[in-house]
Amino acid sequence: KRNAEHKGEKRALFFDSFLTNNIVLVQAIGMCPIIAVGISLQYGVVLTICTAAVLVPASLYMSLIGERLSVWMRAPIYTFGAAVILMGVSVVLDRFISHELFAALYVFLPLTAVNTIMSYRAGGFAVGQAPSLAITDAVASTLGFGLVICIISSLREMASFGTLWNIKLDFVYTLPEAALPYAALLLM
Repeated sequence: KRNAEHKGEKRALFFDSFLTNNIVLVQAIGMCPIIAVGISLQYGVVLTICTAAVLVPASLYMSLIGERLSVWMRAPIYTFGAAVILMGVSVVLDRFISHELFAALYVFLPLTAVNTIMSYRAGGFAVGQAPSLAITDAVASTLGFGLVICIISSLREMASFGTLWNIKLDFVYTLPEAALPYAALLLM
């Protein structure tokens, strides 16, 4: 019976973090990357992957030892860990996936380590939670962020450049202004 309750609790947490209380749309957290960089679907996917690469291990780590750390030590520890992870992700992106994507995002990748999503979810929610709940929340929060950034980025890319995933669409007109930050705010 306890296992079924735990699965129900994880399912409820997942949908709450993913949709009901979407970290971006409801809680207005993590909006900066969407506004500043969310101008192509590729950028949105890369930033979602980077968010997952940092948030999942940080949430797991904080669920396991967060209560044993002084409150003032938590943020520097998970931020340092996130920075190390993102350095590895940056190298993989630059050397093995796409130098162009890395060149476009190199300023924003390190900022993922200090994104408010990290402090709010890993430093806040995950501390004191069971590891399975912390991971569930991290995955759901990442997917919620990813859903928003990918939709906004896709719409901005199509409107601005007439492309989707850098594939030319048959648009007669484009609106280059859609790549400006205010367009993301209007879409959200």
